[in-house]
Amino acid sequence: MKSPDNKLGYQIKAAREERKWTQEQLAEMAGISTVYLSEIENKRTIPSFSVLCNICRLLNLSLDDLVFHTESEYTRKINRLLSKCDEKQLHVIYAMIETMLMVSEKI
Repeated sequence: MKSPDNKLGYQIKAAREERKWTQEQLAEMAGISTVYLSEIENKRTIPSFSVLCNICRLLNLSLDDLVFHTESEYTRKINRLLSKCDEKQLHVIYAMIETMLMVSEKI
């Protein structure tokens, strides 16, 4: 089945490349063939729901965003960066954002 939405494959490919994973690596982790992943990324097919969920989990992508395009590009970029952080780094980032927002409210 051809994909009516060219963003799905693009976003999967962008997230994979951001992690510096090859198609072979992601396909193996997702339990699919490299050819099938290529067809998804190049908008020639729509993955099954279970495959899409698995790819989203592996790439830390929001299924809602992929399907409904709910997040902005900046939100996607920030989420991808945050997915690479450990708990200590996330705690520091959270404190920084919270402080920044409190300060901006006082201005």
